[in-house]
Amino acid sequence: MRVRPFLPALSLLPALALGLGACGGKEEAGMPPLTPEPGDSRLVDVTAPAKDSLPARLVLYKFLRGVAAGNVKVCGFLAPAYDRAAFGRAGGCKAGGLAAARAKLRPADLVALRGVTVPTCDDGPGDGEYTVAFGDLKWKGDPARPGGVLAAKFTLRKTGARWLITA
Repeated sequence: MRVRPFLPALSLLPALALGLGACGGKEEAGMPPLTPEPGDSRLVDVTAPAKDSLPARLVLYKFLRGVAAGNVKVCGFLAPAYDRAAFGRAGGCKAGGLAAARAKLRPADLVALRGVTVPTCDDGPGDGEYTVAFGDLKWKGDPARPGGVLAAKFTLRKTGARWLITA
């Protein structure tokens, strides 16, 4: 005997009709709302609005991924003052500083940097600046160790039309 696939489905219709009838009644008083209540601070991101900070976070993302790749083009994301402070002189990043900084990183750190993301940042310290703490970075696997080119925090500021890492 051959059973048609839709016949067992037809036998479920009465059960479904009874179950759907229960959904049409009044909402019970103990049911939580389906949408967040206005002012529910547990669901509010206390950091800078993601849309506003996206260009700044993208610069840091590209910088960290570029460090992993050894791409000296990422030196263009550094403000001259930060380049001097981190690499000893203006243009120090491009003039061998990035390669020297990469050489000090463990192979596991370089692997971790290939999977890093910058999901959030904080306002400040100055007007129009964002700060990303090393602990706020997200990693695909084990995180890299901070130190050297991997600062404890990064400050980004818009200079003209570009965002730069300033501290």
